[in-house]
Amino acid sequence: MPSLSVATGVAIARLLDRPTSETIITVAALVDRARLGLAMGPSKLTAAMMFAQPLVKAWPEHWLLAYLIGVDLGMKYLHDGFFLSDIINFVTDGFTLKQLKQVERQAFTISEWRGIHLRFFSFRNALASVAVEYASLMPTRPEIAPNCVLEDEYTNLHVLVVESSCDLRDCVRVTDADASISTCSSLLAATQLMRQYYHEGTRVNLLCIDSALLLENEHAADVEVFMRSQCLSQQLEPKDVLSFYASKPLLVIISTAAEQVTFSCSTEGRSTWDCVVPARAISQLLPILMSICEL
Repeated sequence: MPSLSVATGVAIARLLDRPTSETIITVAALVDRARLGLAMGPSKLTAAMMFAQPLVKAWPEHWLLAYLIGVDLGMKYLHDGFFLSDIINFVTDGFTLKQLKQVERQAFTISEWRGIHLRFFSFRNALASVAVEYASLMPTRPEIAPNCVLEDEYTNLHVLVVESSCDLRDCVRVTDADASISTCSSLLAATQLMRQYYHEGTRVNLLCIDSALLLENEHAADVEVFMRSQCLSQQLEPKDVLSFYASKPLLVIISTAAEQVTFSCSTEGRSTWDCVVPARAISQLLPILMSICEL
């Protein structure tokens, strides 16, 4: 069961105030059934949770129905041609089409629509953070059902590593020998390379940065430039956000155990980093982060 399915299970179990292993596994199994039946990649799983959250809060005793409607709204938000009947045909026939339509109408009044294109990023980051927090429950590699081709699946992961040594690069190589790895020794070089990739249409799936490069005073100007380049999504129109999301890497800061630092770098109050993970646990957490990127 892939990491995002389990992370969604954890998130919903928390909303239900029942974050037990049994509840998490029960919810995650339903999420994964929807993932496989509807060919949901990372963006669709994220959108489903984004819409499901207020519904689960409103109808905790009917969390299953709430999540299914979240899937329905998330799929329609991202994918033209999705029908409510697809829930019945590919996920579960436990509800009639009439029941689903009735609940869908109610969901429209509960859902929060303002700023939805920016909340999309927040939920992706939150699910990644949950996956890191509950690392012991996460698989190291995603499971893809036979003959199931996910719409946004790709073959080789592209990882950009920004560090002054080669330790993280070597860890990525051990985790996935087929991954394409680019390296930079400074944030300035990384900013230039990311801009080059953007113009070439080259996708970077995971961007890992050694926190030491953020803490040294001589790199302060580079940090500011890099932050502005990564906050592009805040200036996008809603219609452009989905294509940006599809190409935006998961940006992870690798923090050494000795550092007592809270990374608060932000632009207009929004965090630039998607996730901060301790260096001492990178060998355990890197496979989880890579599996989230490659679902």
